[in-house]
Amino acid sequence: MTGFAESENSTNKYINDLMTRVLTLVLLFLGYILELSAQTTGNPTSTSYYQWPIEGAKAGEGTLYRPQDYIGNEYNFEKLIIGAKPGTNVVSPCDGVITHVTMNYYLSLNKSFSIPNQKGKFEDIIEQNKESMANKMQDAKYLSYMYFIKSNDGRTIYIRGLRTDTPFATGQKVKKGEVLGQVHYCYKKIPQPSICLTIDKGGKPDDPMTPFGMKTTFIPPVKQKPKAALTRAEAIADYRQMASSVKEIYPSLEDFMTEEEYDTFVEEEIAKIPENITLKEFAYLIMNFNRKVHDSHMWFDYGIPLDNDGTISPVMFARVNDKVRIIVTTDEYRAYTGREITHINGKHVDTLYMEMAPRTSMIYDVQVESIVEQELASPFTNHLYYKGDKDAFKAKKATLTFSDGEELTVPLMEFNQNTISQFDRKTMENWFISQYMVYRKGNWETMKSNDSTACMRLNNFELMETEVDSMLVFLDLLEKKGYKNLIIDLRGNPGGNPDVEYKLVDALMDEPIKREGGYMKVNTQTIKSPTLNYPSGTVMFEDYKEIPGRKGFYKISDPDENTPSDTIKALYTGRVYVLINANSASASTEFAGIMKRNARGYVIGRETKTAYHTMNALKFAEIGLPNSHFKCHIPMVRIVSDEFVSDDFPYGRGVIPHLTIPFTYEEMTNNGEMIYNKALELIRDGIYLEEPEEVIEVVDEPNRVNISYIVIGILLVSLTLYFGLKKRK
Repeated sequence: MTGFAESENSTNKYINDLMTRVLTLVLLFLGYILELSAQTTGNPTSTSYYQWPIEGAKAGEGTLYRPQDYIGNEYNFEKLIIGAKPGTNVVSPCDGVITHVTMNYYLSLNKSFSIPNQKGKFEDIIEQNKESMANKMQDAKYLSYMYFIKSNDGRTIYIRGLRTDTPFATGQKVKKGEVLGQVHYCYKKIPQPSICLTIDKGGKPDDPMTPFGMKTTFIPPVKQKPKAALTRAEAIADYRQMASSVKEIYPSLEDFMTEEEYDTFVEEEIAKIPENITLKEFAYLIMNFNRKVHDSHMWFDYGIPLDNDGTISPVMFARVNDKVRIIVTTDEYRAYTGREITHINGKHVDTLYMEMAPRTSMIYDVQVESIVEQELASPFTNHLYYKGDKDAFKAKKATLTFSDGEELTVPLMEFNQNTISQFDRKTMENWFISQYMVYRKGNWETMKSNDSTACMRLNNFELMETEVDSMLVFLDLLEKKGYKNLIIDLRGNPGGNPDVEYKLVDALMDEPIKREGGYMKVNTQTIKSPTLNYPSGTVMFEDYKEIPGRKGFYKISDPDENTPSDTIKALYTGRVYVLINANSASASTEFAGIMKRNARGYVIGRETKTAYHTMNALKFAEIGLPNSHFKCHIPMVRIVSDEFVSDDFPYGRGVIPHLTIPFTYEEMTNNGEMIYNKALELIRDGIYLEEPEEVIEVVDEPNRVNISYIVIGILLVSLTLYFGLKKRK
């Protein structure tokens, strides 16, 4: 769940190599379609220092450790450790916004874990976690609050080692000098009461001393130049480490193949490695693995440019309804707009399609292949068509053959701000809106569609607490003002915080949600593979139990867990229309599924990227390959939220809309908001949900864990008794 992630920077790890390419090119395009001039974030001048975070102390006073100091045998790269008497007030160094609040424990200087948000007095929270942490040889004394503060100068300040009974809400503004909490303990190797302060700028560690007027010891990181090539032995070592880590950690390998088939596949891929292999070639070998084991929450970071992905021609086309048609051109080729292409460099487009399909997105679940159709309808896959003829690609030209036999040779150009500006702005904007919804800003926004209909667009589920509060106020206001219809637009929503999702569910429903069974599964409780975020030997998932005759460890959903009280009342009771597409993933998939499953929302659009019944998320292992320096992002927890299967909820698929809106040429060229407009049309015509369908079947999939099957005879007669609101933790 771009979102069901535990990493501090999980929201920045959205995509694999293809999506990284798409995002890069989207940013270029945004500069054109939105006419956004570069906005340079202001930086502190040499005289505009932050306020020292210890109230009443001078800058530098109480400093225990600086960057480059050793804390025990650990090298401190970027942290400023400041000591003070316990209970001393800690203040905000600058004006800004609280973006993240968590209770953290640091295993090492660079590895930590957080505990779920807990309410109550600080000492009570410590006491509640003391026993479980002691069992893992951890001292709860060093559990403390950590704040992320987004400064007005664009930097992010991280302060940990805080104690408070009244933590700030995320999204809350703070002023320079405002009290954040009191000094506690920040790290187990530092016995003195202390806080730890770090600064991030542009996603990279920044100097924590100069902004306070101190002489700095911070040394900026130097990016290492990657190797141009690997030896066979180096490549094999990296590949085996990746493959063994996936086998150990990834909990849903059986969705794709047996263990024996997996081992065979790995050995066949390793056999392909030559005596010397370039990093790019090795990346393609990893991609082939990623295609075999594909998951919307698993991706790979290669850290190197792949292919000449920035190549375009003056005619840009897309595959729509099994035809390749020109969507938009430069002025010189305007007459060719809408023409059907049958061959590119002499190769039929259907043949090219078969070659290209495996090279599109690899981040989809089980049998959810709707994203492939979308990627092949994207302008950013054009270059894959040209690569069918390497000589032509190298010569920077391509010959297109149209359905009437006419041929056209066009040059291949570099994709940049200058070349993209030559295409029709409005058409390009519609094309992008139909797929990526990239014009949106912020986490959420609202609009009035008409006097009886409002629209709430959730661009992700990473809402701050203040934003959640505003969202609930908005829903309550709609109810009071008598709005009969609400459109919830989740197109392009990659997911996020499940707690935000469930608060929205609670605001729309006054009954527990329908679910059949449900469980979470992990492969192991002890991490053996070397990871970047967990030391080898880390014990996790202690509350997961073995099930006789089954592999792994399980946590069975409790039907009463997080179930609303009998007095719960929805904030909004009107009709709900939910919009989704092939880029609706993770939490947005689950939300749409809940709305459809419980007959609480009419779902319109296209199948979601994430599977409805199961996804792998919650916690992730970051695997760094030692020779290539590639990184693997592997989900650790298989989450089965609902085991109900029917024609409308086929196993292994995403959420299938009540009304599917296929890609069309008209949508891409004239009406990027076709799904939204269709919702307005349904509302105008009074079309909404029919009576809830009867259960067709409940199918037991291979690793189903549902203890209620002991009474299967009763289940067949009383499926409607299986209602419960079960929230993932």
